[in-house]
Amino acid sequence: MDIEHCQERNRRWGDYEGEGIWYACPGCGSLHKTEADPTFAEVLKEASAQVGETTQSIYDTYQIGGGAGRWDTFEAEGLFKFTSPEGRVSMAPYGVVASWNESSHSWMWGWNFPDGWIENGALNQVRTVHDIGRDHHWQAVSEKLLAVNTNEAWHLTKLCAHLLNYPLVYRAKVNEVNWHYYAIGQLAWVN
Repeated sequence: MDIEHCQERNRRWGDYEGEGIWYACPGCGSLHKTEADPTFAEVLKEASAQVGETTQSIYDTYQIGGGAGRWDTFEAEGLFKFTSPEGRVSMAPYGVVASWNESSHSWMWGWNFPDGWIENGALNQVRTVHDIGRDHHWQAVSEKLLAVNTNEAWHLTKLCAHLLNYPLVYRAKVNEVNWHYYAIGQLAWVN
């Protein structure tokens, strides 16, 4: 990486060093660390533990992960479909939580996606989470753009799932540097 690129990145991303949850200030465009909120921190910790456990249990039951099987989404309906390696199909409601860029650490909440990126059926749930974040004054959930590392991306996804009473999280790479994170309801076998 050349020095000019690093200087430009520092002007855009402020003091972010890959730890903590930072937000892109709509006023100045720089990143600032989110305000400390003990309630938010406690809910985030609880959500991460709870959804982490239920996700692992569901991954085991439905044989998700490890590169076997197939997943599909139906955005308009807000439905997630997983086909096990044996061909069994399970489905659940889902929402696109966010898009995360692994090279810039930028996190864009699904409720902030430009029109046409994703159909509304897959975004309605995340809009509910935005409302909850705004009502509780949780800056990390109510700011449009964040800078987070991969661990924090998972924590925010688990928080979203927790607030929606969804037991499962998942992510998929959508291009060379971007991942989409999903909150998914309870899967049920359909065959």
